[in-house]
Amino acid sequence: MITKIIFLTIIVCAFAGMARETVIGKNSRERREDKTKGHLLAEPLFTTAKKRNETSGIGVNTYLWKASLETVSFLPKKSIDPFGGTIVTEWYSAPETPNERLKIEIIITARSLSTEGVKVSIFREQKNKRGEWGSAPLDPETAIKFEETILSRARELKVAEEIE
Repeated sequence: MITKIIFLTIIVCAFAGMARETVIGKNSRERREDKTKGHLLAEPLFTTAKKRNETSGIGVNTYLWKASLETVSFLPKKSIDPFGGTIVTEWYSAPETPNERLKIEIIITARSLSTEGVKVSIFREQKNKRGEWGSAPLDPETAIKFEETILSRARELKVAEEIE
């Protein structure tokens, strides 16, 4: 009985050593090619693993995407496209300013967390005396501050994930 256990242990160890030699014998390029064999792209489009380019199955930076959604979470959404990186809200009127409404469009263009990766457009309308909505001027700094808010939140999300 003990002889059989020792024999089986030796066989298992031998196979484990052979498998290890097979993996170690390949260079990093060969191992990468093995992992991506059969994929159209260099790596799978959808995966649960954390990727270096900071995306997770969507076409844009995950942190920018999440931060953008959180920033406009109080607004009703008209369109959300995680692959194209666009978020468009419905027109929104705050209860304290019923004669004014805003609409926000966010476009995320990068896979990396960078200032050039997010573009915000804010549209403002006011009611005229006849009750019709018309375009109204908006301080250009408003969109820049909105972009900065998204970038700050995205950085916070990234740091929080790295700490975990």
